[in-house]
Amino acid sequence: MKELDPLAFTVELGQFYEKSKTAGNVSVTMKRMTANRLIKTSKVKKEMPKGGSAVVANAEAEDVQYPCLVRAVYKKNKISTIIAPDDFDRFQNAYSTIIRAYMDTLKKKDRSKKVKKVSK
Repeated sequence: MKELDPLAFTVELGQFYEKSKTAGNVSVTMKRMTANRLIKTSKVKKEMPKGGSAVVANAEAEDVQYPCLVRAVYKKNKISTIIAPDDFDRFQNAYSTIIRAYMDTLKKKDRSKKVKKVSK
């Protein structure tokens, strides 16, 4: 899985959607990171994500804002990024722009009319 910065992630996600017009599906997941996940990430990466060091230090505080982990999968290609709480609005605007741009490839669900049974 490639770890990208948020801007590179949105560019790569747009390429995934472009490729999926011909064949395949794109799956995007978002999850909030917790203090334990931040500690595990910091041990692997040797550095905390942007805004993450203060989060772990103040784990007991009520006003804690955790970063968001975003992953995308297209066929066997996987990408991910960590969004700081301060940058989330900017990322969400870029993400919604991409979703709107590639919404024309969605297909309507084929619904067949069901015959109602008459009960006696």
